Amino acid sequence: GLAKRGVENVGAIATRGVLVDVPALKGVAQLDRGYEITVADLEGALKREGTEIRAGDVVLFHTGWGLLWLNDNAKFNGGAPGIGLAAAQYLVDRRVVLVGADTWSMEVIPNPNPELQFPVHQLFIPRNGIYIFENLVTEELARDRAYEFAFFYAPLKLKGATGSPGNPIAIR
Repeated sequence: GLAKRGVENVGAIATRGVLVDVPALKGVAQLDRGYEITVADLEGALKREGTEIRAGDVVLFHTGWGLLWLNDNAKFNGGAPGIGLAAAQYLVDRRVVLVGADTWSMEVIPNPNPELQFPVHQLFIPRNGIYIFENLVTEELARDRAYEFAFFYAPLKLKGATGSPGNPIAIR
C-alpha cells in the first residue's frame, strides 16, 4: 500500500491536461448531489470540447460543485456529483496519470450501489496507480473553455501520507 504508493514516491507531474465540463454539456451551472458521470457524459463532453483523452493525460472534471465551498459547506460536504465505476474504467483503459475534480470525493457520493464505498478510489490508486486530486478550482478553466492545457504539479513529499497539499498549475 503506502510503502509503494505513498505520496513521497510521487515525482513532479508535467503532462497534458484535459478538462471535462459536464455541466456545460448538460446546460446547467452545477450537477446535482449524487449525479453519476457516465461514459456517455464523458464522451459527450469530450466531443463537445473537440478533444480526446490520451495515455499519460491528467483528466480534470468540472461539476460546478466547487462553487459551494465556503458558501454552503453543509451542502458541499453532504455528497457530491462525480464519476462512477464505468467512467473510471474508461479512464483506466486510456492509461491516464491523474484524475481530479472540483469536489471533495472526485467520485459520485453517495454511490448508487449502497454496498460500495469509494470504489473508484480503490480502482485508481491501489489497483492501477492512478493519482487522485480533489477540491480543485476548475471554474476558471471552464469559464475560459480551456479544455486542453499543460498541467504541472509537484506534491510535498510527506512520508507515508496518502495525499499532499500543493498548487497545481494549468497553462493554456
